[in-house]
Amino acid sequence: MRIFLAALLALPMLAGQAAADTYRTCPATTTEQGRSIVSAACGALSAPGFTAASFTSPLDLDAARGDRDAFLARVDAYAACVSDFIDRSRQPGMSADSLTPDQAACAHSWAEDQATEAVRTFGRACIDYANRSVMDARLTPWTGACYPSPDIN
Repeated sequence: MRIFLAALLALPMLAGQAAADTYRTCPATTTEQGRSIVSAACGALSAPGFTAASFTSPLDLDAARGDRDAFLARVDAYAACVSDFIDRSRQPGMSADSLTPDQAACAHSWAEDQATEAVRTFGRACIDYANRSVMDARLTPWTGACYPSPDIN
């Protein structure tokens, strides 16, 4: 009975997490328009794919971590470029009716979502390897961090 009650109490939390994972502030069409608009000034951004990653060694993990960190740096540069793009489109003399700043903001939001997803998927694949390395003597155990440390200034 207690297990059943605990499961019922956990349902709202799980539903909230699922909703948080699918909530987006911008419609997909506006995001795509924004990505298209800023691509000339800021370039295109493509995320590394860790979802199907099945690491076989700590060297694989280190290489993938480097890819993740490089991608996060590209997202930071892209976000700064998009912010500059938005500032330029809000200068005196520019049309106040333009949707460009809003569309560009959606591109910025999308980039941040891509960074979050890259951290999540690498972290999950890393934890998967760490778990497997404990159970499989053929694998070198992983003792490193699977998620980046927060920058505290």
